[in-house]
Amino acid sequence: MKLYQFWMAALAVCTLSSAGCGYTQKTVLPENIKTIYVDTVKNKIPVDKVYAYVPGLEIDITNAVIRRLHKDGNLKVVGEREEADAILEMDLTAFEQEGLRFTSLESVEEYRMFIVLDMKLLHTPTGNELWREANFSGDSEYFVSDVRSISREEASRRAIDRLAKNVVDRIVEDW
Repeated sequence: MKLYQFWMAALAVCTLSSAGCGYTQKTVLPENIKTIYVDTVKNKIPVDKVYAYVPGLEIDITNAVIRRLHKDGNLKVVGEREEADAILEMDLTAFEQEGLRFTSLESVEEYRMFIVLDMKLLHTPTGNELWREANFSGDSEYFVSDVRSISREEASRRAIDRLAKNVVDRIVEDW
């Protein structure tokens, strides 16, 4: 009977000690940052490295980040730099795709698409850099010759959405 009581006590201790753990939606933003201005993404891909570019990609990324910030709700997106507590600046440094799966004849069946940004968040009143992040990416895989195949444009949209989620998570959670 003593072994049973020991295990019950151990179970109670584990249950009570784990009660405070878990996921929280609390942001880790400094309290003085309530608004953000998202600058339009600037294309910094070197001309000799442009292989898989999609026209309008910079605007699509900018809009996706703004939509994601609205959905997140921790920061209010403002339309003018001067109105913001923080400014997000992003440079598009790469838009690439690589073959993941090949047929026996060496043609590509599946690709992975990458979108890579260099980002920085500036504190508007002081002009100080709050953080800088290089080689920040979003990706998506897509099949080109399969029942599961999707268009390159759909894969691009998925990669942009994943990138936007990662960007917003970096802004509000990774201080």
